[in-house]
Amino acid sequence: MDEGTSIYREIEREQNKEQRKNEIISIAKKMFIEKGYNKSTMSDIAKEAKISRKTLYRYYNSKEEIALEIEISAFKVYIEYQKDVLKNLKGNGFNKLSTYLKNMDNIIDDFKELIVFTGFFDNYFIDDYPETNATKEFIELIEISNRPINELIEEGMKDGSIRNDINSLYVANTISNSILAMSQRVYTRYQHLNDEQHIDARKMISCQIELFLNGIKQ
Repeated sequence: MDEGTSIYREIEREQNKEQRKNEIISIAKKMFIEKGYNKSTMSDIAKEAKISRKTLYRYYNSKEEIALEIEISAFKVYIEYQKDVLKNLKGNGFNKLSTYLKNMDNIIDDFKELIVFTGFFDNYFIDDYPETNATKEFIELIEISNRPINELIEEGMKDGSIRNDINSLYVANTISNSILAMSQRVYTRYQHLNDEQHIDARKMISCQIELFLNGIKQ
């Protein structure tokens, strides 16, 4: 076998491996959402993926690692969306932040399944994350995804459109975490909330965003 053929086959093996990993992630995500994270097992995932448990463990050591990969993929999709929104923002800091958050409100339904999954993820991972390279990547992605709100608040504080008596970092993280938490509750218990509180629960997310904006506007 010449060197060129060897390199080609190695590339092909890596591509096949990546494709199989993506298939496992897709199957596991659907299972976690429909069946519940705690009720899903590695055996279940292997069976649905039509592979042996031994083969599954060649790719992931545990369902915790799989869950972390799903969270990483979700953040990557969201960060790409952020980039598209950020490059089209205009006006002062407050106007940019308002447009940014309202764009989030407009597209958040498209992330419904992933938001529901993050609820399972948050409830389960209350101790340590799996000891893998993916953990570092995950933490870095959280920081990247939170950065735009903080930067827009700081911009608004400098140009006078946002109150300057607030801590931008704490406010930015409060906004992002609160919107996620509200969305998790709304999408997980939507019909229950409608029946119990006699409202359209989805509108609470929009209301929450307006309250934040009104609270920091100069």
